[in-house]
Amino acid sequence: MTRIKFIIIILATLCGAFAVDFVLRSESALLTHPKGIIAERELHLIITSILLMLIIVVPTAIWLFATAWKYRSKNSKATYDPDDSQGVLNELLLWVVPSVPIAIMILITWHATHELDQSQPIKSDVKPLKIQVVALDWKWLFIYPEQQIASLNYFQFPENTPIELKLSADGSPMNSFWLAELSGQIYAMTGMVTPLHIMAHGPGVYTGRAAEINGDGYSDMTFIAKSSTRSEFDAWVAIVKQSPLQLTNLSYNDITKRTKNDPVTLYSYVEKDLFNQIVMKYMHTPSTL
Repeated sequence: MTRIKFIIIILATLCGAFAVDFVLRSESALLTHPKGIIAERELHLIITSILLMLIIVVPTAIWLFATAWKYRSKNSKATYDPDDSQGVLNELLLWVVPSVPIAIMILITWHATHELDQSQPIKSDVKPLKIQVVALDWKWLFIYPEQQIASLNYFQFPENTPIELKLSADGSPMNSFWLAELSGQIYAMTGMVTPLHIMAHGPGVYTGRAAEINGDGYSDMTFIAKSSTRSEFDAWVAIVKQSPLQLTNLSYNDITKRTKNDPVTLYSYVEKDLFNQIVMKYMHTPSTL
């Protein structure tokens, strides 16, 4: 009976390992299928950290199982001696061996944290594209200040080009911008501007979402991000410029109303300095004495 239980445990463990491997290999597991330079480095850091932790976890699990097996009730040969000292050398090994992988992990994580600082520009010979992002209830507004166009719940950009995103919010106290295949999540807050730099290696269509619970429309607060060739991006800009809709202060006030499942909307014109106006309207002006 004991042997059967042991075989069942081994089979269950193997099935669990195969299930995890199957899920991680699926394209639906966005974190394990990065499409950009930042996301790739983040995945590499995650894998490195897991492997370093396994250096401690695996021997500990084996030791735990061996100890439990040795001191099982049916093993009369095992002697329980709680006062037995393991000696100075064994005590040092018990603390030093796990500390080495942890120290290595600390150094790697510290270096990677600074290297993967998403507020720092991505080094490239290609001129970056600037996009301003405003989180609303419950939709995303993307403004292209250099092209003087805007889009709702959709934005497009050329491949192999650094993208400089500036994120803020209007009305909602806090939102979180998450484009899993290209970058980690980062907060977009009212009255503040948060920089985010991304770059896609090739053409693709990605789903972004709000990663911060923010009300009734949270689950549907998603957007489409598309990386394309430079010529396709230029053609898209030309199409947007033909849209009859314009993003003026008046039309923007309509967008700020709380709505759900808003369709993709394109604007051929954007009111000058609109993004800064959105940010600054929540700033406190000094009181006069």
